[in-house]
Amino acid sequence: MAFNMKTVSRKLNIYLTFIVVFVSLCSSVLTGYAQDEVKFNIRFKLEIEKGDLKNALVTIYKNGVHYRVIDPSGGKYKIDLELNADYTIVCTKMGYVSKTLAVDTHVPLGREKDDFAKFNATVSLAPQPEDAIMSYSQPVGKIKYNQDVNDFDFDKNYTSSSLQVEKKEEVKPSPPPPPKEKPKEKPKEEKPKEEKPKEENPKEKPKEEKPKEESKPIPIVVEKKEEEHVKEKPKPKPTPPVVQEKKSNKNITEQVIQDSRKKITIVTVSIDDNTYVYRREEWVWGGIYFYKNNVLITERTFALETE
Repeated sequence: MAFNMKTVSRKLNIYLTFIVVFVSLCSSVLTGYAQDEVKFNIRFKLEIEKGDLKNALVTIYKNGVHYRVIDPSGGKYKIDLELNADYTIVCTKMGYVSKTLAVDTHVPLGREKDDFAKFNATVSLAPQPEDAIMSYSQPVGKIKYNQDVNDFDFDKNYTSSSLQVEKKEEVKPSPPPPPKEKPKEKPKEEKPKEEKPKEENPKEKPKEEKPKEESKPIPIVVEKKEEEHVKEKPKPKPTPPVVQEKKSNKNITEQVIQDSRKKITIVTVSIDDNTYVYRREEWVWGGIYFYKNNVLITERTFALETE
């Protein structure tokens, strides 16, 4: 049987044409499905009380996992959220109280095929109080599907309960320190009471005491020995030399690093030949930590040693 190259080439062309047509049909079907997929759209706006939007961030988490980061400096921003998921929108800015907005995009079966009404949401950040650090333990608002309106809406029950929690979580100024206790006075020593002499019974006669014989002491003569050694005069104590204290040279440099989740301030303190590296980490969710040479320290230690 002879090998015909023309027949093999014709068969290969037919197979390749079939594969190209099949792939194009699949891609068109998938593209049409992606275009028909409905999402929940939010026109989001962030406001800063007594400030601007510089260095402000809006971070979105989907089902507890980091989803995307938005720069809200352009004003209103359109956020497209996929259905049947839980989202958390975290709004942060250094020096302001962070706030969180919860969004639940779960909808009834069959409702995901129709479009939803345009939704507007605005979050306002207030400055941190001067005497304390304030933070909210839960989201300030929640958006979810409402069966009554057959569309997304704010959860009014959650919003009212959240406002009550906000009032309770307002930071009050710390109370003044308690007064120092006065030293307890030592108890006064009681003087022993003088015992009254017992009255003698007039009926009893006192016994006559016999006179004791007087003892005559025998005088003892003690001879004084001459001191063998003459006391030496005390030697004068040497005065210690006066040492002048050297003034230490202290040099402080500071570096600030800002990323999407935290702000890091690195302070390098050089005293003579010794160098110490201090680090301050300010997270977007409100946590602040202090380190000295990668060891956790208190805020007071950080402030005193980096002055």
